[in-house]
Amino acid sequence: MHIKHRRARALLYRSVWVPKGSAGNTHGYSRQVYVGSLPVTTESIPAALREQMSDDELAFIDAKICGPAREAAERQRLEDEVRERDPGWRLEEAQRLVREAAARSAGMPVSATRLGALQDALSGVKTDSTAIQMPTNAKGTDDPLRSALAAVQEAARAVAAGRYGKAPDEQVRSTKTYRLWADFWEATQGEGEASLLRALQAKGFVKRRGR
Repeated sequence: MHIKHRRARALLYRSVWVPKGSAGNTHGYSRQVYVGSLPVTTESIPAALREQMSDDELAFIDAKICGPAREAAERQRLEDEVRERDPGWRLEEAQRLVREAAARSAGMPVSATRLGALQDALSGVKTDSTAIQMPTNAKGTDDPLRSALAAVQEAARAVAAGRYGKAPDEQVRSTKTYRLWADFWEATQGEGEASLLRALQAKGFVKRRGR
């Protein structure tokens, strides 16, 4: 049994030996016969395909396709469970939205009642004993760079403590954790003008290499 991948499907072929002289051929040769296909995310072999395969072929397909698919699905399930329990990303999203609202409030001030309701909601968030009160600037608002530094330090502690578990042996780049790291790298040190590094360079706080 051989597997060829085309987009998100696995194409299954069986090698068939054609003996010398059986089809007017002067030499024996191996011919690939198409058996069927299935999505690479399939966790079990469909009944229609099972009927066409030997026990060895079924074991081969399970080891190469279905087994890894089940492992990937389990990893995804565990990641989803962790994300569902995690209040952190929800607060990060809320912080992003509040900053957007603050930037727009100059042209369209909001009711003080809304801010009171927001503060009431924040008062219900439980914090751990390691929470650090960040200093504020002269205007009394959080320093974004200090907040970013604290967030990075907290993330490093969370990773070291096993919050995201251990990376799989294969397809690491398909995990949410890796994709978050890639997005973080792009946002902080990427080539785009929206990255933190480029913003600091534009304001002269950080020098570009070679200059």
